[in-house]
Amino acid sequence: MLDLQRLRYFVAVAELENVGRAAKLLHLTQSPLSRQIQSLEADLGVMLFQRTKKRLRLTTAGRDLLVEAKALLSHGARVEGRARAIATGSAGSLVIGYVTGALHAGVLARWLRTYCQGAPDVEIELKNLRSHDQHRQLVAGEIDIGFAHAPPGQDEPLRSKLIYGEAFKLAVPRASKFAAAPSARALSKAKFIALPGSSAGGGRGELVKVCRSAGFEPDIRYEAADPLAVLEMVGAGLGLAIVQTSLERIKPRTVSFADLPPGFDMTMPIHLTCADACAPAAEKFFGLSVTPAGSAP
Repeated sequence: MLDLQRLRYFVAVAELENVGRAAKLLHLTQSPLSRQIQSLEADLGVMLFQRTKKRLRLTTAGRDLLVEAKALLSHGARVEGRARAIATGSAGSLVIGYVTGALHAGVLARWLRTYCQGAPDVEIELKNLRSHDQHRQLVAGEIDIGFAHAPPGQDEPLRSKLIYGEAFKLAVPRASKFAAAPSARALSKAKFIALPGSSAGGGRGELVKVCRSAGFEPDIRYEAADPLAVLEMVGAGLGLAIVQTSLERIKPRTVSFADLPPGFDMTMPIHLTCADACAPAAEKFFGLSVTPAGSAP
């Protein structure tokens, strides 16, 4: 097999047409360099140089090899540079899982923008996943980074940090009597629309618990997995919904946002998560410090 180092020696001699000058350029003595060139010719079974007293001239085979050798060395340098960039997290690929809440809050976009400024050559794929699916795929190595509502379990080989917390608002039909800061007593008689199960930040059980602490029991009659679908159902008059504040900028015209009763003390958390042992690109992403506008971690 061709040795890249011997090819470097060959290119230097070929371009300078003199072993002595090439040896000085390569910080070698002349004899070892001559032996390397002779060994290359013997291995290839072809004469690369025509030797005269004052200089070396490339043979036809030597000229052909020079073109290929320079291309191979250039490609080798690119491969080496790419490998070094991957090792430092400046290149490679990332598969990122995210909950819809991170998208609407602008958290995902801010982290991506900050990361790509420092690592523009990293290829990124996004996957919309619920929190528990993110944890499972992180452990399996199917994704590299997760933006989840829930932190991983203590027995999982994952690490996470809380990076965002967003307040909730009450979404009500625009012409509804609930549009002006309804009381807890009034909300106890209302129908509610909610995200299914653990899709809501903190989980359904935690949400109901906080509602009880604020003095009302939500009568959840409908479910929808997409927050925008929840808002459309509110606009259609099917019920009220407790949603993240950032959805106000994209709500339908048929929906208004109102404050929840005093005592409703809950925020929608976003946890950044990765494997305990992860690739350099993921390590670099996890190590970022980004503070989204309006965050309260």
